[in-house]
Amino acid sequence: MERYLSEKEYLIIIIISPKYYDTVTASPVGQNDERTFNTVYIHKQLQNEFIHNGSKNFRFIPIVFPGAKKCHVPNWLQNTHVYQWPLHRDDILRRLMRVEKYNPPPIGELPTIVSIPL
Repeated sequence: MERYLSEKEYLIIIIISPKYYDTVTASPVGQNDERTFNTVYIHKQLQNEFIHNGSKNFRFIPIVFPGAKKCHVPNWLQNTHVYQWPLHRDDILRRLMRVEKYNPPPIGELPTIVSIPL
């Protein structure tokens, strides 16, 4: 798992649900199971990377699942593009495949600039 976090070419999907939000925002007191520790650890690692990148999202794909709302998205991911499942399924797949939704038009000939003195 550490390898996927440290190697920057991997995209990371963050599934947003009410339970995930409760897990990563709850106080650490009383959280003794390994799953909770792992979830919080990964969340903190992702947040640190996001902050070190100047709050620019280069590889995180936050997806809000049914039953969750925008308010369940962690604060540090609020200003990035958040996908809704299954509404944005095609956009999620394009992001994972690194395919643009719209192809830019081909570059044509440069225009001729004519200078007319006033």
